[in-house]
Amino acid sequence: MPFLLLVLFLFPPWAEAKKIIFASDPYPPFIYEQNGEAKGTAVDALEKILEIPRKDLEIRIIPWKRALKAAEQGSVDIIGPMQIDPKKDYLLFTKKVFPSEEAVWTLASSQYLSQLNWKTTEELRNHNLGYVLGYEYAEPFGSYLKSPLAKKVEVQDVIQGMRKLLSGDISLFICNTQVLEFYAKSEGIPLKTFKRIGPPIVEEFGVFGISHKSKLARDLDKINARISKLPPAKSALN
Repeated sequence: MPFLLLVLFLFPPWAEAKKIIFASDPYPPFIYEQNGEAKGTAVDALEKILEIPRKDLEIRIIPWKRALKAAEQGSVDIIGPMQIDPKKDYLLFTKKVFPSEEAVWTLASSQYLSQLNWKTTEELRNHNLGYVLGYEYAEPFGSYLKSPLAKKVEVQDVIQGMRKLLSGDISLFICNTQVLEFYAKSEGIPLKTFKRIGPPIVEEFGVFGISHKSKLARDLDKINARISKLPPAKSALN
């Protein structure tokens, strides 16, 4: 058999290279599904930091626990955005890709609460504080929400939390700033309706985790170099 025919037989032109598999749970604006297509800032960033076209990226939107297990087993290459967690020793963490903060929000129309510049969580205990069940919150919110003295109100998702804030069922709401921005726009609520009070809590969130078993693991330095060249993200809220 001629050499050229042998090459075509072993490596046919229609054969696709193995795709990079990215997994995450839905977390707009970082990753979400719209009209059956995965979208979000995490998807856009991956194209740049991995230097691959979208067609070479397989995206799986699955529950977060499944994404972690798949990365541990090596059946997915990269997951996130997430917090750095040294206990997850099956992952290599990139540099931070997305700025991220959690904050306490209220209605800007509330003359009293909009001026509440809390310094410690003790000052929040007189107010109904909404939080999304199942989320992991940065400190001091994580510890505060475990306290039996906190007047906490569970909500199923960010939209429900925003609606409870608008209806007066809760006075305050803990939410990631970028997530609140996304849902305010999608629900047609002017951003100025909400006001961030007190100090924002910058968290170690917004990195990707690469499976030790992935071929991407050997390219971590190159990936981090590309992350350093990404333009800074902007926020429309105060």
